[in-house]
Amino acid sequence: MKVFSTLLITFLMLTACGSKQEKVSDNIVGPVKNANYKPVIKKFSSNKKEYSGFHNTYQATMTLLNSEVQNMALQRRGHFLQWDLEKARKEREKMFQEMSQNTRVFLAFFSPENDYDDLNKPKSIWKIYLEFEGERYVGTVKKTSEKFVELKEIYPYIERFHTPYYVTFNIPMSAIESKNIKVILTSSLGNGEFPFPGIK
Repeated sequence: MKVFSTLLITFLMLTACGSKQEKVSDNIVGPVKNANYKPVIKKFSSNKKEYSGFHNTYQATMTLLNSEVQNMALQRRGHFLQWDLEKARKEREKMFQEMSQNTRVFLAFFSPENDYDDLNKPKSIWKIYLEFEGERYVGTVKKTSEKFVELKEIYPYIERFHTPYYVTFNIPMSAIESKNIKVILTSSLGNGEFPFPGIK
């Protein structure tokens, strides 16, 4: 009887652990409701519109890709692409590795003049900096080839007239994400400051 009781307790513990593991798995690949997702994107996004008289010279919205944003975005992306658990784990590992080396922001940019929408070109009129504790880090800009419908799922504010970019700064996200920082976008057309709160 004692042996039977021990086996029963062991079985129940393993079942509980299995249920817990299943719940964790669902959390990695399951859906993220807009009611939970959009406030996080809004909190860690900043926008700027610049005018010359009545004419819009440019507008830009940036989202800081800290761990809170990226975890939820990864879960959202994994759900609509139907990743299995192994794929989701690999993508999460890749995400943490990148954040241990760099800081990234997503940038949705628009200018009515095509010549001014050249942030990824070597001779761009634009410069992007990240400022943190008196230090300035120069951003490297890359235009993304992701489809609009995919980007819209991750960055709900993006519109078809925006050009999507990712900007990378040579400072680990882990070093700054608990601090208030700002990104500066500047050119002869004007400059804008994009402040971001730290994760508390």
